[in-house]
Amino acid sequence: MWLRRRTSSPTELASERGYLELVGRQPDLPLRDALLGFRDLVSADIEWIDSRKKRFKRPASQVRVATLALTGLSTIVLGIPEIPARASIALPLVAAVTLLAGLETFFTWRSRWLLMEETQYRMNRLRDDMDYYLVTTPAADLRRDRLDGFYAEQQDLWAEVSRRWVEFRKHDRAPQPEARPS
Repeated sequence: MWLRRRTSSPTELASERGYLELVGRQPDLPLRDALLGFRDLVSADIEWIDSRKKRFKRPASQVRVATLALTGLSTIVLGIPEIPARASIALPLVAAVTLLAGLETFFTWRSRWLLMEETQYRMNRLRDDMDYYLVTTPAADLRRDRLDGFYAEQQDLWAEVSRRWVEFRKHDRAPQPEARPS
């Protein structure tokens, strides 16, 4: 039935379920519990970021190494006069380098990997600030505006990541011809 509460799949990360699900669908938590629950969400965000970082790092590294190897090999082949039909060997190698460069430009694995590296660092800083606040502040002195500030910082961080992600995709598009007035 479509109204059934969605359950998580084995591959779904906690951050993909959201804050309310993470705290057990309890909207009226004491402030300390709300802060701890939000800290758990930030930790889940860090896990999500790490999973994406790994997803982008592998192809970025493979493309970089393959490009370097093929470029070096084509140069070596062209530089050895004893190799018959050097150009016939080097040309496909150079074409493969061009193809790999095009794939990297299209998929922007390296840029997205580095974006996830930076995002993970910033999320770790946010979690460290929350930890410091939780450890150094007695429960009676906890303030709602601090939780709101942590939330705003997390949302701003995700908004910036989304904006930059969209920018990567915009750069992939071919320039559109401008409409000329009739």
